[in-house]
Amino acid sequence: MATDIQAALPEACGPKQCVTGDPKHPKGDPGPLPEPLENTTHAVIQVQKPVSAGPKRFPVTVFNGSNGMKISVTVRSIDTIAKLQQKVLKLKPELVGCGNLVYNGKPVQLHKTMSELQVKPDAMFITYRKCVGG
Repeated sequence: MATDIQAALPEACGPKQCVTGDPKHPKGDPGPLPEPLENTTHAVIQVQKPVSAGPKRFPVTVFNGSNGMKISVTVRSIDTIAKLQQKVLKLKPELVGCGNLVYNGKPVQLHKTMSELQVKPDAMFITYRKCVGG
């Protein structure tokens, strides 16, 4: 039987290079299996996310609650809320005094950056005015 198995082996696979499967296996003899090689080189490939070449730019919307006006502004992830306010006032100078902003229902501090606040593209900020008294 050993000669039958060796005769069935491909020419590139000699008797010292291949081991055959179990002939008693329910699926039959699966064919020659390679022996473990003594001098094997293993390589590891590590895939990482591409690193951006700088701060990301994305659009956000500022909604003026007093008149329902929406203003679209492109910001960078490193821009602060103060920078966003400057961009809005440059587009709509009539909004002087409406510069307080809310994001996710909370007032935002002027020195916070977009990445610190985890602002996503197409996020919406809402303007509000501080009222003194009741």
